[in-house]
Formats: sequence, C-alpha cells, structure tokens
Amino acid sequence: MPRHLGYERRDAAKLETRRIAAMARLQRGESTSTIARSLGVSIQSVQRWARCYRLHGSEGLRRLPKSGPHPKLARNKLARLPSLLALGPSAHGFDTPVWTSERIACLIWSRFRVRYSPDYVKRLLPTIGWRWHEHTWLPSKPKNIKSQRSAGEHTVFQAGR
Repeated sequence: MPRHLGYERRDAAKLETRRIAAMARLQRGESTSTIARSLGVSIQSVQRWARCYRLHGSEGLRRLPKSGPHPKLARNKLARLPSLLALGPSAHGFDTPVWTSERIACLIWSRFRVRYSPDYVKRLLPTIGWRWHEHTWLPSKPKNIKSQRSAGEHTVFQAGR
C-alpha cells in the first residue's frame, strides 16, 4: 500500500524534486523496487522516470505546464465577483432582491463580457465562497461560527439587509 506523501494537493515542484532524487538514488545503484517502496510509488513509475531521464536528461524529469484551456474569466476579475454579488441584485438593475444563476450569468456578461451558462454558474459560485439556499445564492458562512437561528426558522437572502 502506498504511503501518504506528506502533502494534500499535488505540488508540481515537490513531485519534480521527488523524481530527481529518485534518479540520483538509481545512479548510486539502488534498485527500482527499493526506491519505489521508500517513495510510496509503483515500480513502473520509477522505471518511467528512468526512461525519461535516459532519453531527455534532467529536462525529462521537469514538471510540465498545466494542460487544458485557460479560464474565460481571469482570476483578478473572478476575485471581484463576490463584491459585486454582495451589492445585491437591485444594485445591478434587477427587480427582485434574489440572485439566480441566470441573473449572475447576465451580471458576468455585462461586467466582464464573458458568457457563462447558468449551469456553469452553479459550479463556479461555490469555488468563490457562495452557496445555494432556498432559491437564491448566498455567501458561505464561516465554518467556525455556529448558526444562531432556531431549527424551525428559515430566511431568504434579501439585498440590503
């Protein structure tokens, strides 16, 4: 069973350092199975690193840039979105004080000229700290503060409160 690597997320720099250290140990004469066991990886991974090192040198062990498309909305603009949402729908010309995914998609288009579907907005908002609650989007509560409402009470987000 592989051991825990000592970090939660995949850190490209740490993984690259691990590959380079494994090749140094392999050059000193250690077996691939010993290296794999001590690093908590498969023997095939060590063999793959060795093949890349043989073919491309130390450049073959370097981390690769992240693949996939670039996000449509830049990080600095995405960081501005929660403050725009906090102003409430009325401040952006909507009649009722309820945020819907459609309205947020319209807001993103009008402010940043980036078109997102309402379905994608539903996946995007939790990543910036907003949650769905009774037909509207709300900022997430801090995790260390307990709710002061009684079990039977329900509130709907109203802008300006």
